[in-house]
Amino acid sequence: MGFTFEVKETDLLGRVGEIGVGGKTLETPYMFPVIHPVSQLIPTQELASMGYRGLMTNSYIIRSRRMEEALDKGIHSLLGYDGVFITDSGGYQVLEYGDLEIGYREVAEFQARIGSELAVTLDRPTGYPQSRPVAKSTVDYSFQNAKATLEEYGDRKTVWVGPIQGGLYGDLVRKSAKALVGAGFGFLALGSPVQVMENYMFSDLVDMIMAARRAIPYSTPLHLFGAGHPLTMPLAVALGCDTFDSASYVLFARSGRYMTRSGVLTLQSMKYLPCSCPACAATSARELTEMEHRERTRVLSLHNLHVLREEIEACKEAISEGRLWDLVEEKSMAHPRLRDAFARMARYSKDLEVGTPAIKDRGLFVRSTLDLLRPEFAIAKEKLAGAMKKSSKAAMIVQGEGAETEGGDAYGVHPVLGPYPAELRFQYPFSQTEAAQAQNVPPDPKKVLKAMGYDRVTAPPSGQRKPARSRRTRRAASPSPRASSAPPR
Repeated sequence: MGFTFEVKETDLLGRVGEIGVGGKTLETPYMFPVIHPVSQLIPTQELASMGYRGLMTNSYIIRSRRMEEALDKGIHSLLGYDGVFITDSGGYQVLEYGDLEIGYREVAEFQARIGSELAVTLDRPTGYPQSRPVAKSTVDYSFQNAKATLEEYGDRKTVWVGPIQGGLYGDLVRKSAKALVGAGFGFLALGSPVQVMENYMFSDLVDMIMAARRAIPYSTPLHLFGAGHPLTMPLAVALGCDTFDSASYVLFARSGRYMTRSGVLTLQSMKYLPCSCPACAATSARELTEMEHRERTRVLSLHNLHVLREEIEACKEAISEGRLWDLVEEKSMAHPRLRDAFARMARYSKDLEVGTPAIKDRGLFVRSTLDLLRPEFAIAKEKLAGAMKKSSKAAMIVQGEGAETEGGDAYGVHPVLGPYPAELRFQYPFSQTEAAQAQNVPPDPKKVLKAMGYDRVTAPPSGQRKPARSRRTRRAASPSPRASSAPPR
């Protein structure tokens, strides 16, 4: 079965792209709702009508409880869905319940025969907490099964997804990812984030994702297992995760948890439903609370699915507008641990340059000291380094588009980058940055210019200086990643 991944728009390491498999397409970022093959609460046809064009289910459960029917009908007829199916191997059940006493051949043969478009090879999730020897054993076991599966079943129509293991051991994650790439996998999935996220270890999640992303080609899509939370998806997208799966929509609903784009609320403590999706529009918080448990779970599940899809669409729009950094920063204000994770992401600013367009449609906001680490500023500094050249004895700091200068070199002042040659004022982002006054911390422009060797530096009185205003600019219709052809760092 052919598999393609086309990147259309980028920002940071996030991409709006298109996965093609089995004659079907999925636009990324994309979240696969996880469905139970025996006791699914929301019918697959209803999921399709909500716009979900791909679902995930567990091949081990199907094999254990509906094997003959699945082999006879195929997975699409069995579950009444003609979109893309990705099937898990049963590795997560190993993490939960112990060894399943099943080999990679049985798993691969079954997934291929039932017609899964995408299938995860038999793995052993690292989990958390875990000792290094155990973590290494999960990497070795998962890779051996993955390699053998690809060698023996690579000619089937199913596209095999290679599972990356290693948990919090970054070197093991890199080893796992590189080995899978070397074996020929074109689609990889990062395992073991669920327990990390359940323990609010979001900074560790950043390091896990970056360890994997750095080890694989830019052109290779990356799936993140079990990552269905509206607060963490933008962060994961910004770090280069293209697809996700999660059963959170129904697991949260069963315990009366109501998703919003700014966090999760407990239905019992709510007086209102701050959402206008079809599920919420037809009821009230009180009516929901009084519903029989199964019906309440169904309604809450539909609402949660709506929020998750809305979050994915918001990520796409942020990438298209060039404001993915802003979206992640806004989400980070919802919880201190998320704020720490945003700070950790900022440390990877150099990596984030790869997909950050040199020109954007929107000006940049500087709201905190972390914003000073935006990759756009690092890119601009590279441009500025070659443009700061002295051509006379005097320098003048000027303002406004029509400022006239005579007898000296003219410079504007950027609120972060400091002085820049005035002829760059129309280049992004020299006059397209809006900084909060408290964060207006550029180098002293006079000191910078005098250090360049100017005999005289003049500037308007400080009371007349005005901060640069954001300007809407134009960028190419389909920005290409910077240095996308270069080998991964």
